[in-house]
Amino acid sequence: MAYADKNLAYWIVQNANSPKHQSSYFEKDHWTTTSSQSLLRGERQDLVMKAVLGTLLVDLAHPKPAHTREREIAKPSKLPTAMASSNAATALGTDYQVFLSFRGPDTRTGFTDVLFHSLIDHGVCVFRDDEELPFGERIDGSLERAMDNSRIYIPIFSRTYASSKWCLHELEQILANTSKSEGDKEILPIFFDVEPDDVKLKTALYANAILSLQSKKKLSSEQVNAWREVLKEVGAIKGWEVKKYKGHGELIKLVIEEVVEKLKRKHRLVTEHLVGIDDRVEAVNKLLDVNSGGVRLIKIYGMGGIGKTTLAKVVFNRVSSHFGKYSCFLEDVRAKSLRTDGLVELQKKLLSEIAIHAGTKSIDEIGYGMQRIGEALSNKKVLIVLDDVDNNEQVEKLVGKNTLRSGSRILITTRNKDVLRIHRRDYHILDYEMKVMSTNCALELFSRLAFDSHSPSDDYYDLSRKIVSATGRLPLALEVIGSFLYEKGQGIWQEALDNLSKAPHEDVFGKLKISYDALSSEQRQIFLDIACLFIGMDKTNAIYIWKDREFSADTGVDVLINRSLVKIVENNKFWMHDQLRDLGRELVRQENPINPGKYSRLWINQEILDIRSTEEMNNVQALGLNLCYTYLDLILSEKIGRSEHLMHLKLNGGSFNGNLVNSLTNLSWIFWRQPPPLFFKRTNVHLKNVVFLKFSHSDLMDDSTLRSVIKMAQKLKVLSLESCHSIIKTPSFSGCPNLERLTFEQCSNLRKIDDSIGKLKCLIYLRIYDCFGLEDLPKEIGDLVNLQHFSVQECKVKKLPSSIWKLKLLREVHFESRFDDLDSTNSWELPSTIGMLQKLEVLLVNNEHLKGQLPYEIGSLPFLRTLDLSYTGVSEVPETVKQLSRLQRLKLKECNKIQELPALPTSLTHLLVSSESLRGTPDLSNLTNLVELDLNGWEEGGYKLCDSRLWWIGGYPN
Repeated sequence: MAYADKNLAYWIVQNANSPKHQSSYFEKDHWTTTSSQSLLRGERQDLVMKAVLGTLLVDLAHPKPAHTREREIAKPSKLPTAMASSNAATALGTDYQVFLSFRGPDTRTGFTDVLFHSLIDHGVCVFRDDEELPFGERIDGSLERAMDNSRIYIPIFSRTYASSKWCLHELEQILANTSKSEGDKEILPIFFDVEPDDVKLKTALYANAILSLQSKKKLSSEQVNAWREVLKEVGAIKGWEVKKYKGHGELIKLVIEEVVEKLKRKHRLVTEHLVGIDDRVEAVNKLLDVNSGGVRLIKIYGMGGIGKTTLAKVVFNRVSSHFGKYSCFLEDVRAKSLRTDGLVELQKKLLSEIAIHAGTKSIDEIGYGMQRIGEALSNKKVLIVLDDVDNNEQVEKLVGKNTLRSGSRILITTRNKDVLRIHRRDYHILDYEMKVMSTNCALELFSRLAFDSHSPSDDYYDLSRKIVSATGRLPLALEVIGSFLYEKGQGIWQEALDNLSKAPHEDVFGKLKISYDALSSEQRQIFLDIACLFIGMDKTNAIYIWKDREFSADTGVDVLINRSLVKIVENNKFWMHDQLRDLGRELVRQENPINPGKYSRLWINQEILDIRSTEEMNNVQALGLNLCYTYLDLILSEKIGRSEHLMHLKLNGGSFNGNLVNSLTNLSWIFWRQPPPLFFKRTNVHLKNVVFLKFSHSDLMDDSTLRSVIKMAQKLKVLSLESCHSIIKTPSFSGCPNLERLTFEQCSNLRKIDDSIGKLKCLIYLRIYDCFGLEDLPKEIGDLVNLQHFSVQECKVKKLPSSIWKLKLLREVHFESRFDDLDSTNSWELPSTIGMLQKLEVLLVNNEHLKGQLPYEIGSLPFLRTLDLSYTGVSEVPETVKQLSRLQRLKLKECNKIQELPALPTSLTHLLVSSESLRGTPDLSNLTNLVELDLNGWEEGGYKLCDSRLWWIGGYPN
């Protein structure tokens, strides 16, 4: 091999994603060169190609060192330890996933210890040795296997790392394993209290350490030179420099995210404040005993808020790898079972989580779901966690009645000790009682929230101990009360203690309510809305109802977040602990314990059934119901018109009859899936004050109905239409001049957007997705002077109207339209006026009709961080692109007209380019922040590596 070299340390990963290029794999080398810090792309790995590449790259592997590796300390009888259940192998048969290499005296009891336990808590099988062996002792075979079988290596470079012969031997073996792995292994270095230049021997620190070691141990020059080359090579790999981060916590979080992403684990997110949990995890792991046969059902029981779910998540994270892809964690079983078809949805989720996808959509009733689950679980060793179960029926319907395969484990959490009191001779049914935290652990947890420290300050110590005692040492109460008291004076602390002392010891709600009582009136209303109706909803959509009520919505939500009463999770959605959710709903029930019709919010179908008179819904402000497959829509029809205070309406199905003229005058927020056909035509519903309107899955929402809606909803700010297939042309938008967000999604027959869209001077967000009947956009979109986010994806639109490039407030432009069209008259170019978009952050255009040279003015966009022009006919990238100081991602996949690249900005973290015409690469040595590199050219019918000017990537040859 021409590129074979002892110092070569780069990843070769096949790029099998494009069917267009698969036919050439066996004819020519298909190379994707990725820097050693890059993200490995594991999709669609072709086993045959892996074998071929393995043969081709055999010369690239480092030979295994001839010497026998030795260690440096303690008793040889002491075996290295890792996480509990060290035999828990991954689906690939690897005992460990991550191997930590470190100098014990420097970091073992500090940074490395925290990193080790944090990785374990996120479900990663990680190896570290508790003690070093005395110099001269041979490595135990299990240690050898741990190093050889690990997928990710994390060397932690510290001041005396290069003074250790063992560390250098270990690093040499790590590099050898990595180089011969064909991209399956990689190194993620951490520079603890040194710099990369120290490791690369550009300073005296490591250089002198090796000289001293050579003299002291009388080592050969050959061995020492080999270590020097290893240090230079690994030191050149992009890693983390500890000094660049605010603290170890921030860095460790990033390391974990990177490792989890690379391992693509099914881990569950857990709180960052884990205290006193190790002994509990060990106890549950012993009950699970995943290395033994038979079937085990483990029940974790205890009062609410005591930490059962957190314990179950940590246990799941630690042992799920033992079950490969056959593991599933179902959260909030009790609450979700109350929903219409809630158990059916849980059954579908369980099957999909254990990789049973075929036919799950056809499950429409519980019995059939049980049958499918029983069939699936009878021949697979599974781990299933059922969180917050309250009866045996839920367990039976989710696990089935069939016999589980030997080795399977079912773990449930419950407040009901009687759950799992069943008799199955072939099952081991074991209990674990969750008891309250110790006083010391509770005090530490409280201190982390109240003081951002592991212990209280001296002047608050006595108060802290008293408050911890008064909370009953419940983790949730400690988190909520601690967050509330952060940076508060002693007067408020004493008041909180007095209130806590009044609540009975077992009264969790009473303790949590103290934080609720400290909220302002507006903040309480926001809390109750989220608890009853908005959990799982996009924060942006919910904000509109509170702003319409003239609440300080953003501030209110921030207060709730800061006091640990609500969290924002993936996709900007609200999440709330079930105890806090239940607290909010109980507070609503207490408004009138006897008559649900007097509640301010209604969310449970059964409570609607309990309402007997039409006058009894007068107080309802918010209503959220699933009316599909029930007869509740008839009852609702009679009563809804009397709800004169109703502001928020969230429904699935249902119908309205009669005349609602002059009714629902306060209604401002409507989210309706499968709305009834006659709702807007015969009921005279009042939409004058509606600010948020979303309809989905309605074939009966046609042009005429949409016209009526827009005409009535003059205050409308958000309009979202999803899967409304009868809409062909939008009506005039002149009736809703206040519109801020407009979405058309999967409206398959939409053909035309009315020109009046240009009159929406308040519009900031426009998204059109998967409306494949739409081929043109009106030029009047260029009149949307306040537009910030513009997205047109999966439509047949061939070009963007030139008028949009004068919209100076645009922050994101997404245009993806990849339909075959050979008509050259549809070609277009990015205009020079793009330089006027001084706020633009994301420019993504994947459209084959985009041609020509990128304008020089693109270099004048100061905030651009993503530039993706893949699958276009762009032929040239101007030199001015180097001026984009914030650009992080440059993606030019299958841009086959590009012949060369100019110098690029140092801010780049991801560079992906492929072109049939690419002749070479520029000097990329300035791209020190790069974490992903994918460069492909074309030669003699196949893709190949473009250039060898990549010497800066971990020893890439010149």
